[in-house]
Amino acid sequence: MDWQEIMRDTWQTSLVFLSLLVFTRVMGKTQIGQLTLYEYISGITIGSIAGTVVSSEPGKVWSHYYDLILFVALAYFTSFLTIKSRPLRKIIEGSPTIVIKNGNVLIDNMRGMRFDLDELNSKLREKGILDHAEVQYAIVEPTGDLNIIKKSDYQPLTKTDVNIHLPDPAYPVELIMDGQVIEENLRKHNLSRDWLEKQLTAQGIFDIAQVSYAGMDSKGQFTVSKDTAKTQDN
Repeated sequence: MDWQEIMRDTWQTSLVFLSLLVFTRVMGKTQIGQLTLYEYISGITIGSIAGTVVSSEPGKVWSHYYDLILFVALAYFTSFLTIKSRPLRKIIEGSPTIVIKNGNVLIDNMRGMRFDLDELNSKLREKGILDHAEVQYAIVEPTGDLNIIKKSDYQPLTKTDVNIHLPDPAYPVELIMDGQVIEENLRKHNLSRDWLEKQLTAQGIFDIAQVSYAGMDSKGQFTVSKDTAKTQDN
């Protein structure tokens, strides 16, 4: 692989990369559900280049492998830049767009994303909303997801609304997974193995290998699930 070929591959791969940034912005936000368009297209392209490397003729393997490394490096570098620069992040990944405000559909905003009323109504129905008048704000995220903020009259009552105050939930703690004690979690929460064994004994379990899962739930209660296959074997 000579320098002329390296320069050609660098130019071609860089051209494809920059072109994809433009294409993803032209396509709009409604093509995918979880990843941003830039991430989605980058993932497909990386997979495509990787497939090319696998199927390359012997004399082209290292050339295509260089293309893959270059594209990944460009994607990584761009990701780093978007973290550092909000304006660049908005250009590449896009920004949230309001499509309903105070029950009114913002047609101009929808047209800018190639987002039609049928698609909007479909996404609203997925959220259990049949009437635009119920919506204070509907926002299309850079991932293509539609997030809804209902008007106050249509929001369910919370415990705070009726002056009921409960303790905030705790983060669940895994103590046993697939018959293996997670010693690190015991130490972090000042729990001993002796305490754990007593909790299991109280549940009628005398062999840790029979436990599929055990831990502290969000309410601070000890929960355990047996491995039924191992229990039956015993």
